Amino acid sequence: MAAGHEPLSAEPAGQEWPGAFRGPFDSVTEPFTVRNRHGATVRGTLSRPARRADGGGADGGTDSGDDGRSGSRAGTGPPPVAVVVAGLGRPRLWTALPGLHLLANGFTVVRFDLTNSVGVSDGDILDFTLTRACEDLCDVARWARDRCGTERVTAVTASITGRAALRAAALEPDLFALVGTLCGVVDVRATLTALLSGRDLVGQLHRGDASGLDGVGTLFGHDIRLRGVEGLVRDDWAGTAGTVRDLRTASRTRFVDFHAGGDPWIRRTDVRAVYDSVPHARTFFLPDAGHELNPAQTRRALAVLLRAHRALTGPPPGGRPRPPLRTPTSAQVSAQRRAEKALDRWWLARQRPGPGSAPVTAPAPATAPVAAGTPDPAGTAPAH
Repeated sequence: MAAGHEPLSAEPAGQEWPGAFRGPFDSVTEPFTVRNRHGATVRGTLSRPARRADGGGADGGTDSGDDGRSGSRAGTGPPPVAVVVAGLGRPRLWTALPGLHLLANGFTVVRFDLTNSVGVSDGDILDFTLTRACEDLCDVARWARDRCGTERVTAVTASITGRAALRAAALEPDLFALVGTLCGVVDVRATLTALLSGRDLVGQLHRGDASGLDGVGTLFGHDIRLRGVEGLVRDDWAGTAGTVRDLRTASRTRFVDFHAGGDPWIRRTDVRAVYDSVPHARTFFLPDAGHELNPAQTRRALAVLLRAHRALTGPPPGGRPRPPLRTPTSAQVSAQRRAEKALDRWWLARQRPGPGSAPVTAPAPATAPVAAGTPDPAGTAPAH
């Protein structure tokens, strides 16, 4: 646990607290709430794979039922844990496909909405900061590790939360075994400048010019306070130098990144320079993808990530063969989303802003152009 932080505690459940529900692959999903280090409530779902008397898991009983703790040998201990979070401007429901893909292959999956973002966690996206996103990821991952009794966890992130995950792994070297980033940002300054049509706020601040930072900017369809740029500079988020430092510090974590050939916000040269700088990171090129991956591209990326996890944990005891990787169907993803939409309606109907707090931000359609077509919301990867 990071120094100076008290253990996270679950929010007390009222009498009307919704129960767990069954999902695809005989899984069980339950809602959870935790208080982050700032006292704000993070809301999400915890989905457990099926465990049968024969020891079989989501593979139908052909192996021990789990791929082992993240960072441990396969077939030992509880199922591995994956923490999945979407990027800026996308709610938890957009991570249904990667979540079910991991669940189908034996992971316990924790998916949540960031605070000060969209979805059902506390706060308004107007106040989004990258530092807060990193803290939320660390807090939820630590809670998930302790709740599930595993040693280390896997994180699956996208775009700007991919950058947050690199810092999280540097700050918590004993927490993350594997980090997957889908179209992960590596140069926050360059990406922000591209999104703001060439306006370089970081460079402006470096020159001592704070004019205009009291306003807001529209990023992926949402207004966000530009004052947050000060935090990018103060906390060393801007530029690739800080990204490389985080990767080098997180030498006990393995990183797998997927870069899209049609991504207008992230330069391939930056991605290669960053991930080629350390031996414990790899990047894969998706030439036909844009900043948001469609379902087929998401499935390809998740298959690579799952193989990386299997390589990390080693073969099952006794030389048993691995079962083939499984993938959820579009119908299964849609069914999971429908059940979670009902849960989110329950949460939103009961939420009231506290004194001095901002209301929860509902997701809005993105207004920024997205390369390579429009993804299917029922099966898209986390993005932005």
